[in-house]
Amino acid sequence: MKKEIIVNADDLESRVAIIENGHLAELLVEREARIVGSIYKARVESVLRGMDAAFADVGIDRNVFLCADDVGFVSRNGVTVSPAPRSASITQRLKEKQEVVVQIVRAPVAGKGARATTRLALPGRYLVLLLSQGAQGGVSRKIEDRKERDRLRRIAGQIRPKDCGIIIRTEAEGHNRKDLETDLKVLLDLRDRLMKKASGTKGPALLHQDLTLVYQVIRDVFSEDVSRLVIDEKSAYDTAVELVKLIAPKLRERIKLYRGRLPVFDKHGIEGEIDRLLRRKVWLNVGGYISIDQAEAFTAIDVNTGRYTGSTGLEDTIFHTNIEAAEEIARQLRLRDLGGIIVIDFIDMERKRNRDRVMKAFEDALKRDRQRTKILHLSPLGLIEMTRKRRGESLMGILTESCPHCAGLGRVRRPLTIALKLEREAARLAAEDKAKAQIIRAAAGVAAILVGERGQRAAALEKRVDGALYIRADHHLAVEEHELLPTTRAEVRSMVTVHNRGDEVVLDRVDPPEPGGDQEIYGWADGYRVFVENASKVEPGSTVVLTEAGRSFGRGQLKGAKRRERPEPRERPEPPERPEGPEETEGEKTTRSRRRRRPRRKPKAAEKTSEAAQAPSQPAAAEAHPAPASAQAERQERPEGREEAEGEKTTRSRRRRRPRRKPKAADKTSEAAQAPSQPASAEAERMPKVVSTEEAAPAPTPPAGSQPDESPPKRKGLLSRGARRLKRALR
Repeated sequence: MKKEIIVNADDLESRVAIIENGHLAELLVEREARIVGSIYKARVESVLRGMDAAFADVGIDRNVFLCADDVGFVSRNGVTVSPAPRSASITQRLKEKQEVVVQIVRAPVAGKGARATTRLALPGRYLVLLLSQGAQGGVSRKIEDRKERDRLRRIAGQIRPKDCGIIIRTEAEGHNRKDLETDLKVLLDLRDRLMKKASGTKGPALLHQDLTLVYQVIRDVFSEDVSRLVIDEKSAYDTAVELVKLIAPKLRERIKLYRGRLPVFDKHGIEGEIDRLLRRKVWLNVGGYISIDQAEAFTAIDVNTGRYTGSTGLEDTIFHTNIEAAEEIARQLRLRDLGGIIVIDFIDMERKRNRDRVMKAFEDALKRDRQRTKILHLSPLGLIEMTRKRRGESLMGILTESCPHCAGLGRVRRPLTIALKLEREAARLAAEDKAKAQIIRAAAGVAAILVGERGQRAAALEKRVDGALYIRADHHLAVEEHELLPTTRAEVRSMVTVHNRGDEVVLDRVDPPEPGGDQEIYGWADGYRVFVENASKVEPGSTVVLTEAGRSFGRGQLKGAKRRERPEPRERPEPPERPEGPEETEGEKTTRSRRRRRPRRKPKAAEKTSEAAQAPSQPAAAEAHPAPASAQAERQERPEGREEAEGEKTTRSRRRRRPRRKPKAADKTSEAAQAPSQPASAEAERMPKVVSTEEAAPAPTPPAGSQPDESPPKRKGLLSRGARRLKRALR
């Protein structure tokens, strides 16, 4: 495996990228002085029997946490007397105000303080020296060769001090006893200096600070399998060369100083990888993807097929997706430095053989992880539960912070939700504090909802709270940020600007028109809502003269624009009466007959009766609905009393009949009585007419001086046939 280490050192941040086979495998970031591995003289502040733990002050921002199992001795009157048995409680191990030497094993994370232990360990190149009494030691689990493990275990037993323990690190594989003894001598000298300093120092105080990130990587990672170490900063490069000369002189030539103008991470394509590490979704090569969700208690990872559809069958599609996901999940755990409890939801597989193969691939991928991991087998729900040692904040925690608006939730309330909340709060303040005036400051979207269309909602809210409301928008506030101030009418003018009719305001913001709306233009003048009338386009900085001004809403026109009155509806001119004269030409007849007939109002019964009564004295109303030119010509030519020819009867009977209102009984009787003596009126011309031989003949005139008969005339043929035809026409 080809392995490279790229170091980007800076005053504010140091970054180390470990590349395996051309792919980014691990990313380490340091922005503050590392406290993990540092040793302090601590003073116990509190001992909590209920939690079986204690808190101690080491001189940093928050007290460190000491679990009972992390205290390896029993104290009496504040003095360590013997190693602690496992059954000893925290009150037997520690006392308040007692001073102890502790080492930080976990940095502060997620609002929790750092964790410490009294079991001290000094790491070297090949060995880890354990300073606790009764510690034995062992060999790294990553050394798998049984013979090599036995050889290193024998060397450790020969060189181990009586009062300390030794752990053989992975880097010691293949090295002889002399290399291990040299490393042990350096660690014993460090122990002596540390104990001497602790005896003469009063806590809380720092006794020993571990190496910075760059030099920790050189000590722990830079080994024979690393082809080169690239550093882009001269002072860091010089210090690294001096350190390598002491611990691994043979690797001196593999350290390189980068002098290129392009940033070293961009040169090796690492910056783009870092941006992708902050995303929730990670795409796989086959087309599937995994989603990673970090919470305070645990991390959830879900596997999905995504765009991958496979070619042979559903089981094979799921298997290939899970196999690639297992490799990528192990890589993401290292890159993002995820720790604690991790739950992985692979896609369900029916075949046990496939499940075992996915599990084996995942375990093999985790062997390259430098942190300790523990995997449980696949659960009945298809979940894998595992733990990974957490040494501090994850990469996400180092590079990002919680959103100040949603507090890490990832969602904010809608503007309507905030507006309704403010309305309820205003009503509550009016009821409890009897406030006669209230000032509401909110985001522009929330303020627009509170004001409403043309100020209608603000007016309704004032009636509800029985007081004055001054709603103002603050464009610097987020959606969920708002302010509600109860005040008095006398104090309002000192807190907000009150506008009057005729004032000139300058718009600092103009709302875009709503799609599909009435294209009304609204703007804001120092948080005051303004509706601009008679304007097609308004830009920020425009001056508006207020024609109406309320407490929260005003309307006006652009300065210099003429006020446009609403136009009155135009009346259609009546067509002039055609004077009597010569007959129309053929072209005039055609023109008049082609005119579009306007819809007419259906006459009421009273109007129809009145018109029928006045028909003898009224001329034909040609203006209301002109008749066809041919019909007019026929009426002008035909003398009164002459019977129609057979062709004229057929022509008139074929005219299009229009439906008309069914006359009432009284109207029908009156019309029947008056029909013989009344000519066709303008209204009658517009109604369909049923023509018969009896109707064409004039009715006989009664003798003068005779009394009219009150009963309807007995005209059987006319009434029965006309009624039948009228009934058919109405259908």
